Amino acid sequence: MIIVWAWASQGLGVGNWQIASVNHKEDLVVCLDLLATTASILELQAHLEQYTRQGGTVVLLLHRHHGYHQDHVKTLLALQLPADHGSFQCFLFGEGADAVYLTTNPRGLLGTAGTFSARVNFGGQQLDVSAVADADRKELKPAHFNYVWQLYQLALRRRIFELREDLFSYLGQFLPRPNFAPGELYTLLSRPQDRLLLLRLLSFVGRIRKHSDLAREIRIFERNNNNTLTFEDCGIQLEAAYGPLAAEQHNALVTFLRQNLLASGEAVHVVDLRKRFDGLLLQIPGPTYFS
Repeated sequence: MIIVWAWASQGLGVGNWQIASVNHKEDLVVCLDLLATTASILELQAHLEQYTRQGGTVVLLLHRHHGYHQDHVKTLLALQLPADHGSFQCFLFGEGADAVYLTTNPRGLLGTAGTFSARVNFGGQQLDVSAVADADRKELKPAHFNYVWQLYQLALRRRIFELREDLFSYLGQFLPRPNFAPGELYTLLSRPQDRLLLLRLLSFVGRIRKHSDLAREIRIFERNNNNTLTFEDCGIQLEAAYGPLAAEQHNALVTFLRQNLLASGEAVHVVDLRKRFDGLLLQIPGPTYFS
């Protein structure tokens, strides 16, 4: 796992941490402190090539306040690794809104100011939680590493599944209606009480631009919910992790939602909508949650 964060400027410093378990001899947490520049992207590409050798798998986390955004993720995911290398995933994080933070989730990994420990949460309450097993040996607790690793390994499927479930839970209030007239669902979703669901759908279809008012609004919801609700470069992420069929199903669903759910295209049939979500999830194998 590679984490680009404020390690050098505020915290423990850059370097590698091991996992305190014989079952994790090959696992590392690589701590880098790189502001988003062309040189940094080249350095990150070199790290990805290095750590995916001999079939290695990498999760790369980029801190938003270091200047990273969707375009950087897109550039990194376009990296073509040699055939004998493993794979990698790349995600943005930041603003205390992700479960990777100990300040919002005691099973997380990152503490405050470039550390693996937290003494106070964002609400000002005292904490005593740490992911460090042995500071002198630079070793982390395996339970914290495993949680965050699996969290991001399953992130794409989980976020899409939860969007589908929340959307159909919302539609359940209109049962037994089998369909909605053109433009009707967008009108309903535009009500103030349904704002969060609308923002999540807009993010899923790529209609929220970085640094826009909508982007800032959904970040507030993320902080309040201690959960990642956005879908930055979801199609590229899916293709990199699960192949072209997943990207194809994603593109088909996005087109349908843009034209019919979020605009006045054609009528939306509930059964058809569920089939389209299910078609995408079938291309994302594996569990949705972990214990």
